[in-house]
Amino acid sequence: MLTRAELEQRVGEQVHVLRFWDELSEEERSSLSQQIEGINVNDCRSAFNDSVNVHLPQLDNITPIPDERYIVSSELSSNERSRLFNLGLESISRGELCVLVLAGGQASRLGSSMPKGTIPLGFNSEIVEGDSLLSIQAAKIHRLEELSQKAFPGTTGKIHWAVMTSSGTTKDTLAHLEEIVPLNGLSIDNVTIFSQANIPAFDQSGNFWLSKKGEICTAPNGNGGIFSALSPHLPMLREKGVKYIQTYCVDNILCRVGDPAMLGMVIAKGSDCAAKTIEKVSGELVGSIIFEDGKPRVAEYSELGGLEALARNDGKLLYRAGSIAIHYFTMDFLESFCTSTFHLPYHRASKKIPYIDASGQLIQPTEPNGIKLEQFIFDVFPLSKNFFAWEVEREDEFSPLKNAETAGVNCISTCLRDLSLQSKKWLQAAGANFGDEKLVFVAASQSYAGEGLESWGKKRTGRSIYG
Repeated sequence: MLTRAELEQRVGEQVHVLRFWDELSEEERSSLSQQIEGINVNDCRSAFNDSVNVHLPQLDNITPIPDERYIVSSELSSNERSRLFNLGLESISRGELCVLVLAGGQASRLGSSMPKGTIPLGFNSEIVEGDSLLSIQAAKIHRLEELSQKAFPGTTGKIHWAVMTSSGTTKDTLAHLEEIVPLNGLSIDNVTIFSQANIPAFDQSGNFWLSKKGEICTAPNGNGGIFSALSPHLPMLREKGVKYIQTYCVDNILCRVGDPAMLGMVIAKGSDCAAKTIEKVSGELVGSIIFEDGKPRVAEYSELGGLEALARNDGKLLYRAGSIAIHYFTMDFLESFCTSTFHLPYHRASKKIPYIDASGQLIQPTEPNGIKLEQFIFDVFPLSKNFFAWEVEREDEFSPLKNAETAGVNCISTCLRDLSLQSKKWLQAAGANFGDEKLVFVAASQSYAGEGLESWGKKRTGRSIYG
């Protein structure tokens, strides 16, 4: 443990974090000393100062994604969709795919301290693989492996599953994965878990907050922290034969984990970086993928100003490419820049940050009082030499879990509604008829994208779970 004098020298202008040193126990002093040793104060100050100057799009220099780089999957012929799907399956059968889930978020908005990916959704205990978001995703991975091996007999390719947690979710996520991974026919040896870094939270002047008398308030560094956190694991993935990495957020219940069709598009086009999109509607507060000076990037709703409302002749928004945080990267692309020292620019987010004031009291603010810095994964898009966007139908692939039930949108009930609507569509396509069930679910272990449901054709049943 460093002495107080050594710590004062290390923290420099942030010396206020030691104001309660004399009141701390030896254990608390040791913990604070260890935390300070892991923080580069100068780098934090630079990140705070530089975040003021994060690049905003110059409206005169932006355009929609060029048509030749924007593929609307629903407009492809059935033969072309099948070709791309099988091309992706073939790559999966060779063990060339890693899927990486961003699982650093806690379910605090849902009234739980558990990681969002682990909370039970409660739709039915009959589903063997479990009903958490992570368990559904595990089942999809295994189903995709089965499909690839069936399509390409004699192959034994596995999908490597990487899970990025945060300091607040690692322990519980690991315990949950150890339970649900074997239940879904996967091996924990083929799962890699790593944590993103934290960065201190700031007041408006750039001073660190204290969350306790002996603890600096920190927060995860955003989904863009994936690149420095992933870099130590790239050699292992390369050794396993991985060529492509899909990244996705844990909270999207409809996410097509490992999407073979999009993977096939990436392979067919020789794309090094690709983003999945949905068609935006006017006023929707999601980022838009645009091109600026010939390079792809994401612009927030507020950054586009009046351009956001512009429509094309067909009635669709000019800047229609809504980003849903699902991406494909090639290993070659990642290895070209991804090191432990690689840092994306930080963006500022105003937050309500509980803190210890000068008198030692815990203050719970009612309005935003501080700043958390976040890196965004999409800020690597301009590094791409062959970027493509892949538009999908919202009702097929996007239903995020963000809010408590009181919000009425993006909550557990709307996620289950959307999952049920998808399941009903699949079953009806197979010829099934329904009773009066309000919610119907196809187990992810039974069908990845509506296939394999022929046995339910021409049946009328009151079951709520199909699998």
